[in-house]
Amino acid sequence: MQIKLAVSGLSLALALALAVAPVAAAQSPGKPPKPDKPSAVTLDAKPAIIVFSGATSLSGRLDGGGAGGVVIRLEQDATRPYGDSYTATGNTAMTANNGMYTIAVKPVVNTQYRVVAQTSPAVTSAAKLVRVRMRVGLGLSDTTPARGRLVRFSGSVSPAHDGRTAYIQRRSSTGGWVTVSRTTLRDAGTAKSTYSRRLRVSRDGVYRVKVLGDGDHSNGFSRMRSLAVH
Repeated sequence: MQIKLAVSGLSLALALALAVAPVAAAQSPGKPPKPDKPSAVTLDAKPAIIVFSGATSLSGRLDGGGAGGVVIRLEQDATRPYGDSYTATGNTAMTANNGMYTIAVKPVVNTQYRVVAQTSPAVTSAAKLVRVRMRVGLGLSDTTPARGRLVRFSGSVSPAHDGRTAYIQRRSSTGGWVTVSRTTLRDAGTAKSTYSRRLRVSRDGVYRVKVLGDGDHSNGFSRMRSLAVH
């Protein structure tokens, strides 16, 4: 009789446990997985080298969940060594549904950029340096001179780089460039410098003018000009 009661008590306890278990499970559901957050943002510049007064397009993508509709803030550092003095440019963009963004800029000096996605926590891109070439013009007083005549090479350089050297170069038979003369850039106001040099020419040739860069700007090159001597 005692054995039957013990068995009956055990059966009752097991039944109660099975009855309570679903209720407890329903009252304490597992936590839902947290949604993915943006994890990285890229940055590229096309073109990465521009001529002074030109523009470039900075673009990239915010990766991870919830990448659409996020504000992207652009920061810059225009002083060497780059990377230790970023400031906000005031330029922002909002990512598309796929996380893509684009910002157009017109730097006037060599400038390193980065973007910061305004997520929580914020996500910062790697840096991208955009180089700015000096704008060099070249004019010829005569493109079909007689052999032995003097031809004036002249033009302007922007921004102003008074006192620097303008190298007049001729293309060699191997495709390289050889400096045939040089002259000094002169003051022509705050926006530009000018140069002028007369050369005696004896044969056909293709010419250009080069100005070496400094800390703010990269080497500048004029367009190529041809002389046909007769």
